[in-house]
Amino acid sequence: MKAKTIIIFLLSFHSLLSSAYEKKLAGYPIPRNIKGCIKLLDKTMSADEKELIRTLPEDSISEHEKFRNKDADFYETWLMTDSTSPLEKYFVKKEIYKYYQMYETILVSYHRYLNHQKIDLKEQKEKYAERRRAAAEKQNTQFAKSPNNIYQDEIYTIDTIDCVYIPMDLDDCCVQLDQLLSEEDKEFIKNLPDKKETIKLHMSLGMWIRNNWGLWGGSRLQKYLFDISDHPDGMSSIILEHYYDWLNKK
Repeated sequence: MKAKTIIIFLLSFHSLLSSAYEKKLAGYPIPRNIKGCIKLLDKTMSADEKELIRTLPEDSISEHEKFRNKDADFYETWLMTDSTSPLEKYFVKKEIYKYYQMYETILVSYHRYLNHQKIDLKEQKEKYAERRRAAAEKQNTQFAKSPNNIYQDEIYTIDTIDCVYIPMDLDDCCVQLDQLLSEEDKEFIKNLPDKKETIKLHMSLGMWIRNNWGLWGGSRLQKYLFDISDHPDGMSSIILEHYYDWLNKK
């Protein structure tokens, strides 16, 4: 009976510690730079999590099952806030614009810290740019090999594909969406609590954008957006967030 009581106590104690850990990160102010991130992660991450991040190859940390769905607590606490966080502003100044890049930058930087290696955000930013270039080249090659498409050079200059007008930039996207959507739909998007909430449209309006504006198969809009995102999912998110700001005159 005594052993059973001890086991129950230990399980309860472990549960309390877990709850405390989950609340601990949110109890601190959002860090303002990468040094602040590392300092807080060192205080709040468990020994097992630290060891996992330390031992994983840095290029695969964000692909590990523990982290690949942005499951680390700091993603919600530091980045997915109701308004632009100071940490987000810091990364934007460093020319790291997308949330998944910020997330990966924090994980890789902490990995380097744990392994006593140099933290270099400029190098990491250049890696993201290289990925975008590689993704663009891969899509260009695939497109060039397809017998059912028009010539590769032409696809990036024409303004219409399959009778659908292709916007030339983000502002043009907003103009076109404003013409395409009903007043009810526009009010719904405009009244979302925050532009990050446009993720709710990922499989509806976002899918329409990806499929009809050539974000998969190639278009002048895809080429334009390759400077800031290397995947159609990210491109449609950028468009929707920009449209939210455009509707709210931000």
